[in-house]
Amino acid sequence: MNFKFLLLLILPLSLSAQQIKGTVYDAVTNETLASVNVYFSGTSKGTITDFDGNFEIPYYDNSQSVFTISLLGYVSQSFNDPLHTDFSNIRLQPKVGELPAVFLNPDPWSREKKEQYFIKQFLGTTLIAKQCTILNLDKVKMRFNPSTGKMIAFAQEPVLIENRDLNYLVTYDLTDFEITFESISLDNMRITGDFETPTHRMVSSFFVGSAFFKELDESKANKGWVKRHRKRAYKVSEVRLFKLMALGEFEKEGYKLFFKRKKVSFDKHVRSRKRGDKYLLDFRETQYDIMDSKNFQSAIYLEDPTLIVSGSGNVINYHVLKTGGFVSYLKVSGMLPLDYELK
Repeated sequence: MNFKFLLLLILPLSLSAQQIKGTVYDAVTNETLASVNVYFSGTSKGTITDFDGNFEIPYYDNSQSVFTISLLGYVSQSFNDPLHTDFSNIRLQPKVGELPAVFLNPDPWSREKKEQYFIKQFLGTTLIAKQCTILNLDKVKMRFNPSTGKMIAFAQEPVLIENRDLNYLVTYDLTDFEITFESISLDNMRITGDFETPTHRMVSSFFVGSAFFKELDESKANKGWVKRHRKRAYKVSEVRLFKLMALGEFEKEGYKLFFKRKKVSFDKHVRSRKRGDKYLLDFRETQYDIMDSKNFQSAIYLEDPTLIVSGSGNVINYHVLKTGGFVSYLKVSGMLPLDYELK
């Protein structure tokens, strides 16, 4: 089973006239920093500092998005309560070059082989993924450890993804990435020709990070095909799935819930409770299969029977959730900004 585990951040709910203002400095030289990225993680709401290191960005009421300040070559800073944070003297620490780790077990896999796994498990395997390109793949470090059966990947700078299908340039700050494999017994396997003998089978994968979205081509932003493609992606997205659950519109929109391969009533297995600007989803069981209106099949696996979901469909306690099937195939290529609105 191919699992996906993504860090999803909370959508700002309503626009406010309040502004967040600040100035960013180099912590070592005390000089102001220009072109620093300032944004609400997971959204398309962001700006950059001017020549004097100053920035100003609207705040969103009830927002629980992580407010991020980042610049290539510096350690990023994140804030959970930006409205009550003093940004008048933000100091970014330059990153210190790190020595490569010393591994006792040699890596038997080629760079090409690891890139193939990384691209599929990071971008996804749907048709949208075929229209995506990682612009700085060479900056992503990868390693497979045969003794643990795990492949990891990391980058010292944000991963840049060109999504031509949805017309987005995604800046993804990859915090963690891991694929778990199991060994394949070769006792009765006979391989001939020039094919590589398979030694491992993928079991699961997960990655964690934060994203910022902006238009890939501003001239195409309002094109009909872009709107159609984004609408199509949203209708099968993970955030819409959990939003419908929270609002009690799961079955109304053509979704079906299955437990142990039998269709069950959503209302008898899931309870939605509104708490402020969030919802608590209580599940009777910890594993379900789901079929959407397009007959795409997905699965959810819960380490805790209660999910905390924002009004936009983002799972706040994401660490207790794993997904399989179609939803897990979408990955970064199928992601939309958390402030996306279906027209």
